Amino acid sequence: MILEFTVKNFLSIKDEVTLSMVASKDSSFEDNLLPYEDGKKIKNALKSLVIYGANASGKTNVLKALKFFTWLINNSHEMQQGRKIPRDAFKLDKEYKNEPSEFQIIFIHNNIKYLYGFSVTEDEVIDEYLYYYPNGRQSLIFERERDKYKFTIDVERQSELKNKFHSKNKLFIAIESLWEYEKAKVPFEWLNNYLKVLINHDRLEGYTGSSMHNDEKMNLLVKKYIRLADIGIDDVSIDIQKTEDALSSEKLKFLPAEVKDKILSEVKDSNIIDIKMIHSIKDKDGSITNYKFDFGEESDGTQKFFGLLGPWIDALLNGYTIIIDELDIRLHTLLVKKLMEMFLDPDVNKKNAQLIFTTHDTNLLDSDILRRDQIWFTEKKEDKSTDLYSLYDFGGVRKNISIEKGYLQGKYGAIPVLKGDWKWEV
Repeated sequence: MILEFTVKNFLSIKDEVTLSMVASKDSSFEDNLLPYEDGKKIKNALKSLVIYGANASGKTNVLKALKFFTWLINNSHEMQQGRKIPRDAFKLDKEYKNEPSEFQIIFIHNNIKYLYGFSVTEDEVIDEYLYYYPNGRQSLIFERERDKYKFTIDVERQSELKNKFHSKNKLFIAIESLWEYEKAKVPFEWLNNYLKVLINHDRLEGYTGSSMHNDEKMNLLVKKYIRLADIGIDDVSIDIQKTEDALSSEKLKFLPAEVKDKILSEVKDSNIIDIKMIHSIKDKDGSITNYKFDFGEESDGTQKFFGLLGPWIDALLNGYTIIIDELDIRLHTLLVKKLMEMFLDPDVNKKNAQLIFTTHDTNLLDSDILRRDQIWFTEKKEDKSTDLYSLYDFGGVRKNISIEKGYLQGKYGAIPVLKGDWKWEV
């Protein structure tokens, strides 16, 4: 589970901001909490967190920072010598252009707390560090400042790996994991596999469809929630074909041979997934007729909901942390609320899965399912950089107050300040 994520000098984030999933002392909604052991103390993390803010205030950029963080970890070992690191520094201050972008995460994996971070420019990793907390006490695995390293455990083994490592644009944790160094491989596994960031969640239907095809439990659960969502779909049919088989089918016989050859060269050894939505209608005589619709014939909301169900259920089954931008787009408020409740329900969320998302849907603020420390805001500061803070930071916010009303009135910031006269003039 994730406890904290900190970022500095990335996109609209100039100064350091921290998104925290560590629960406050608020005693409400205990089902929203995940207990964890920190030393000899039992503390709580949040199962979910939502970020509000005006357009262009930086909500998505907080998630993009997480996306870049995970991308570099996952792809670092494949970085060629001299390849630029695609980080985006804060552009509205010349002094920040050549300064490193900084990232740090604190998380729990296999009941052990880890702290990992790095800072990078376009050309190199400036520093990198990995700590863990066996028995609750901090222990250094490695520290790196450019090409200078410090080890306090497994010194000989780590020094050997360091001597094989000659690329300034790669992360050392990825190299150590690749070479099966266990103390780096275990946290790398969580960073690589358990942190799922969905910025653009279009075209997720392939993920959901293939998951249904390969896993019967996933197949049954997706169909269950499709029916429960009251969108008129009674069943789903999944057919997966090899690309070459699909291109030779009767349906695509009109394609010229050169077009088929071009497609095959680009998607060699891949599969094509055909998703049909089945609507069952009772005829006048009482018999049931099934009508199959191509996936693209369904509404945008139906397509998005189906696409989300795959990673959503996957997270709940495996204990992933899933991070989604603009969850509410094309989905009804009540459906979004139900999706949130799946993460908060201990009978559904048995693997300590977590959810972080952005939204403009203010109805959720008074939904009686969110604690004050689960509600976060982004706001644009005077220098046009992003500030990030929690509703819990506002002292004296009563539990029975209308948070939605207060937010729309501007009591917590993070709303657009509409300027000028909006009358129509020709």
